[in-house]
Amino acid sequence: MAGVDDTSAHGDDRSGSTDPHKAWLRAGHALQRAKSINPETGRRYRVAHPDPELEQRRRYRSANAEAIAASKARYIEANREHIREYRKRYNTEHLEEVRAKNREYMRQQADKRRRAAVQREKARERERRWAQQHPEQKRASIQRWKEAHPEKGAEYSRRYYERNREAVLARARDRRDANPKKVAAAARDWQQRNREHLTEWQRQYRTKPDAYARILESNRENKKLQRRLRSAGLPAKRVTRLPAHERRANEQEAHSFFERRRAADERKRMIADYEALDPHELEQLRRRSILARRRFEQLDRFGPAVDRFSQRADELREDARMDSLAGQLRGKLPLDLDAEVRQRVFDEADGDKYIAAGVSPVRVGDEIEQALQGHAAPAITSDGGRLIWVPAHTRSGRDVEGHWRRRSPG
Repeated sequence: MAGVDDTSAHGDDRSGSTDPHKAWLRAGHALQRAKSINPETGRRYRVAHPDPELEQRRRYRSANAEAIAASKARYIEANREHIREYRKRYNTEHLEEVRAKNREYMRQQADKRRRAAVQREKARERERRWAQQHPEQKRASIQRWKEAHPEKGAEYSRRYYERNREAVLARARDRRDANPKKVAAAARDWQQRNREHLTEWQRQYRTKPDAYARILESNRENKKLQRRLRSAGLPAKRVTRLPAHERRANEQEAHSFFERRRAADERKRMIADYEALDPHELEQLRRRSILARRRFEQLDRFGPAVDRFSQRADELREDARMDSLAGQLRGKLPLDLDAEVRQRVFDEADGDKYIAAGVSPVRVGDEIEQALQGHAAPAITSDGGRLIWVPAHTRSGRDVEGHWRRRSPG
């Protein structure tokens, strides 16, 4: 074979015998080293000086690829243990060489991946430039692909939306806010073209029990509000519907106004500009306002009601004692009779309305304590301090439990 020096086949023994297998092995190693040093040089040399025997073998392998693969598979299947032992022994005897080959192989693979990444990025950049220069053709190409692959297009869109949901919704909001008239016109056009669909959807929505119950509850609340406004002499509620983009703009402005941190100079200017309401004007407002008159009427009614029910303190205490005994028979804890008498006076006098009118619950407890003087024993602490009962009440939609509180000296 060309390229193989037969003199290299001589062994190390003094008899001068030849070993062709060692000669072929050394020639193969030399060829591999030449490839690793300069692959392009080796390729050009093989093209310029083709080996007839290698060409013949290459043609044979090309013509009998399937038969060679089948033969190789049969050999591997029949000699698995032998191949495994040979590889293990070879790797042990040539450990450094194997490691060097592995490092070289991984280096080549890393270079290949880097070159592929660079090529992909260049291709993407070319595509981006082409898409910017030919937007109509790009859109047409995308549309043709979607029409040819509808299922893949839907799947890709769904996965993209799941990964970028917030960004997609933000872009949609910005697009609607930038063209409110166009969006409104498109919505009206869609409603006109889909009247039957909308009617059917509304009918199906109203047939749902929970949805129908919500509609009825909303109607009842609206009518109740209208009756309260009429009875208070106030005008009907006027609702101005704003487009979504205006609502978002107003919310953003309100958030930036109320939530932003103000400098010390700005806070001082705001305090300097503050002026308390003139007492005379406040009194005039109270006289003109129906709600204010009702509030003061409620405040005026609470005092006499507390005095009237405080005179029944003994009766209320006996009722509380009987309720406490009945509760203990059912496994409940006994009642605090002093606290229960004060709570019942508060409930009988409609104290919740008094607190809703703007009175402090502590003041309410103090007024009840003053009304009970002479009708019920005062609550005194171990050190001689006086206690008042802050009754259980509802404030701002939150239930507040009753509790004892030390009475202030004032």
